[in-house]
Amino acid sequence: MTTPTATTQQSSPDGPAGRTGPARSGAGLLRRLWAPLSVLVGALLWWPVGFLGLESWLHLPLDVFEGDVLFLGATAAAASVSLVVRSPWPRFAIVVLFSGLGWLLDGPATDTYPHERAVLAALLGGGALLGIVLGARGAKGALAAATVLAVVAGFSPTTWPRGLALALALALPFAVATWQRVAPTVLSLVRLVVTWLVFALLARALSYGWDLVRPGSGGVPVSDQARTVAEASWDFVRTQWWTYSEALLTSSTRWFAVAGVLAVVIVVLRAGRGAAHRRSAPSTH
Repeated sequence: MTTPTATTQQSSPDGPAGRTGPARSGAGLLRRLWAPLSVLVGALLWWPVGFLGLESWLHLPLDVFEGDVLFLGATAAAASVSLVVRSPWPRFAIVVLFSGLGWLLDGPATDTYPHERAVLAALLGGGALLGIVLGARGAKGALAAATVLAVVAGFSPTTWPRGLALALALALPFAVATWQRVAPTVLSLVRLVVTWLVFALLARALSYGWDLVRPGSGGVPVSDQARTVAEASWDFVRTQWWTYSEALLTSSTRWFAVAGVLAVVIVVLRAGRGAAHRRSAPSTH
């Protein structure tokens, strides 16, 4: 049984329900709008994240001598789409549509080298599938999304888009950080940097191995070419991991600075939001 006073307080527009109602409805509206908007954002991200600065707009490096760039770009592009677009079928449709369009624009009509089209299709399709799987893991929260961005920053063969992805990845942990959880936040930053370095090293190793591909050299089987790439890539990882990682850290200082600025912005926005919430909260006497 409720008293008239309690009933009046619950239904009053000045009570807690009256204050939180518009906020909740606004959040619900944003969630409903984001579903179709995310599809547009994903479509706009696909080509720049994977191939900006490498080819003309919407074109792909469908050349067997650039197979490493094709695979890495397709993986990074699909991961960015999968991160933004949460619904499975729309994200799959975006990746397939733009991959197919790129193939129509640049795909070879005939095999200049043995199995050329099959190899290119496998690289493009395999990279797209791997990117979708990796990007889908970002739906678990801010730290998971930051991990996906670190992978994209490591794999993408582009220039500034991968640096921006790295900066966003290092800034995102501050969206959930608190003064009581300083150590976990620092550990998250270290883990993200290591993730980025590992995937960047793997990408560079693949490119190093791919430089040894000679598709027209006396009919060497594709399996032997793949073995050559794998062995050379492993040699690079084994012998150059420290030198390459050190050079990568040194050349990315400006993106670390951008990450710091973004982190400050996130902290300020969170502080402002918390202050506004405290002012609008009902006072208890």
